[in-house]
Amino acid sequence: MLTTVSASAPSNIALIKYWGKSDPALNWPANDSLSMTLSRAATTTTARIRTGAATPQHHQLAFAGFEARTPNAKTIRFLEWLRGEVARFGQAEGALDLVTANTFPSSCGIASSASGFAALTVAAAGAWLGADSMEALAKKGVTEDLLATWARRGSGSACRSISGGFVLWERGDDAAHQKTRSVFSSTWWELADLIVIIDDSAKSVSSSDGHARAFSSPLMQPRLQKLPERIQKVAAAIETRDLPKLGALIEEEAIEMHEIMRTSSPRTEYFGAPTIEFLDWLRQGRAAGDLPAWFTLDAGPNPHLICLPEDSQRIKTQIQARFPGMQVIQDITGKGATLGRQHGH
Repeated sequence: MLTTVSASAPSNIALIKYWGKSDPALNWPANDSLSMTLSRAATTTTARIRTGAATPQHHQLAFAGFEARTPNAKTIRFLEWLRGEVARFGQAEGALDLVTANTFPSSCGIASSASGFAALTVAAAGAWLGADSMEALAKKGVTEDLLATWARRGSGSACRSISGGFVLWERGDDAAHQKTRSVFSSTWWELADLIVIIDDSAKSVSSSDGHARAFSSPLMQPRLQKLPERIQKVAAAIETRDLPKLGALIEEEAIEMHEIMRTSSPRTEYFGAPTIEFLDWLRQGRAAGDLPAWFTLDAGPNPHLICLPEDSQRIKTQIQARFPGMQVIQDITGKGATLGRQHGH
C-alpha cells in the first residue's frame, strides 16, 4: 500500500482586486486586496513521492481523465523552488506524482490558478514532509501563513485560497513583508456566490500580461490612491453585514478595474456584448426588486453574483429562465485549504 496525500483548495473571488505587480518575479502586488474564499469551486491535487527520481524532469502531473506527463516549465520551476523551501522543515527528496482536478472551468477568469497553486503547494509540502493534515504540517513549522507565502510564488492570488472567510492580502513595504490574513471568518457572514459561465473558453490575454499592461493606463495611479479607503469601506460593510453597501462597492471596483484594462496599452478586453447584456438584465431586475444580487468580475467574461444564501436558488432559476442553457455554479463562503490522506496501490 502506498500513502498518498490529497489537498483541496478553493478558488476565491476578489472583492477588492489584485491588478498590477510592483515586482512580477516575486508576485508583489501594486495594492492590497480583499477576497472571499469559496467552497465548491475548488481544485483537488493528490501527491505521491517517487523515491529515487529526484530530478525536475521526473515530476509527473495528470489532469483528471488524462495521462500523466511532465508538467510545464512554470510548474517545474515552482516545484523545484518549493522543494528548497520545504527542505528547511525536513527532507524533500524524490519526484512527485501529481493528479489534479477542478470542479469548475479553468483559464476563463474564475481564479483557477489561485486554487491550483494553493492545492499544489499544500499537497507537495504534505507529501515531502510526510504530513497528512494541516495540523501535522503546522507541527512541523509549516503554518497557513507560510503556505500562503509559498503558494503566492506560483500564482499571486493563490495566497488568498489557503485561509477561509474574507482574506486580506497586504502588499507590505517590500516583497518580503507581504501578509495574508483572514479578517472575518467564514461563519461571520455566509454569502452565496453564483458564478455565471457566459464563456468557458480560455481568455485571449493572460492575467500575467494584463498585470503588466496595467501601469500604462492613465487611471492606474488614481486607483491606487483611492484603494485604501475603499478597502476600509468594504471591510466595514462586511463587519455590519450590509449587503447593498457591499454590493455597490464591489460593482464600482470591478467596473474600475476593467476600465483600467480598456485604457491600457495595448487595450485589453476581457468581456463583450453577452456579459454586458447579462449585467444590464441584472441591474434592471435589481431595480425592480426581483434580483437582490450584486456582481463582480475578475479578468474574464464570467460574473460572480453575490447574494444571501436564501436567495441563491431563486436567482439561479431566474437566470436560467432568462438565459436558457447557461451554466451557473452555486457557491458559498468557504473555510480554505485542507489536507488529508488517501490509500491506493
